[in-house]
Amino acid sequence: MPKATAGLVVAGWLIAGLATAAPDAAPAATKVAEGDAALAKLDLAGAMAAYTAAVDSSPNDYEALWKLARALADEATLAKDSRAQKDLCIRAEKLARKSVSVKPNDSKGHAYLAVAVGKLALFEGGKRKVELSKEVKAEAERALQCNADDDVALHVLAIWNREMVELSWFLKSFAQVLYGKFPPASLDTALADLRRAVQLRPDVIPHHVELGITLASAKRWPEAKTELEKGLALPTGWVTDDYYRALGRQNLARVQAHLR
Repeated sequence: MPKATAGLVVAGWLIAGLATAAPDAAPAATKVAEGDAALAKLDLAGAMAAYTAAVDSSPNDYEALWKLARALADEATLAKDSRAQKDLCIRAEKLARKSVSVKPNDSKGHAYLAVAVGKLALFEGGKRKVELSKEVKAEAERALQCNADDDVALHVLAIWNREMVELSWFLKSFAQVLYGKFPPASLDTALADLRRAVQLRPDVIPHHVELGITLASAKRWPEAKTELEKGLALPTGWVTDDYYRALGRQNLARVQAHLR
């Protein structure tokens, strides 16, 4: 085959390949943008539908994968039925795990894998909960290695520290066996991570609420009251904010009882 003819054939293959790939990529990007726009209007159902369509269109689209995982985790937070919550967490975990395989050096996939596994742990018994906690910590730390300013990963790691501190003696003994020795965990570390998350995203209600709860765990009641009130004063910016407002009000009442 003459060189010129061969070049035309190769060019033809490339053009055909691009023509085949483009329809997948374009709808995925369009649907992700639709999902983002729906979330901006606090329409979680619309966002999930758009992100699902994006993943169906392009199963390896990184943004579609982690954003659908995030949306499913948020839906699990809001769901009333425990079976539905667990199913949503399982789906979120699978999608986040796939996003990590697609783009292992970006923080978002790791952060939302930590979120999904952490939420899944809520539905497991004591020993299994501690087993899952090991992956929560590992994924949150991996996210922070990719991006030290990932506020979601900081939030997750803070909650991990607080929950490890508050484990029962029996589960602490099991954790020590699982980890080789009991992992270093402290409320001070949890507070530092949550303060950093608040500094990075002062508009995020869950950061303030969880910081207030952690301050209460440290019996720092006046500071806890201040932080919870800050969270409750913020305007709605995310689909789970009402859930965290209710959590904030519940804990504020507990804190105020200690201040009387």
